[in-house]
Amino acid sequence: MKPIFDIQPLIGTSQIPLNAPREQILSTLNQPFKSINKYPERAQPSDAFYRNDVHVSYQGQPASVESIEFAYSDLYDITLLGESILNLPVKSALSKLEMLTGHTPQTDDNGYTYQIPSLGIWLWRESNDNFDENGFYFFTIGVKAIAESL
Repeated sequence: MKPIFDIQPLIGTSQIPLNAPREQILSTLNQPFKSINKYPERAQPSDAFYRNDVHVSYQGQPASVESIEFAYSDLYDITLLGESILNLPVKSALSKLEMLTGHTPQTDDNGYTYQIPSLGIWLWRESNDNFDENGFYFFTIGVKAIAESL
């Protein structure tokens, strides 16, 4: 049976909570992984799991989860608040995201990425051309920790 990762805004997933120590994630997932330099400007490498389909990025010392990005995969199911998003066409996915969160997704890159900054949620697709097969669906969904205001 495939694992299900259900994203909860500002929380992460039950298996990968935001702000959890790296050691906890490695133990909980119990999956082969490789460390990758996803963000060269950061001191911390990211870990890639499930054939490189799940990326977990860290911050601080000791390392704790800063963000999680899930690609569409046949190795697991990914949901947001219990609802599938990545298997929906772009317009339907955006409507579902707004319905689930009460927030309108925003884009700053002409439709490649849509995000809800206050919830740390984003969706990404390879193309913003609705006539290109890589633009029909989002390819990844992610969640990140939001720094608390002082």
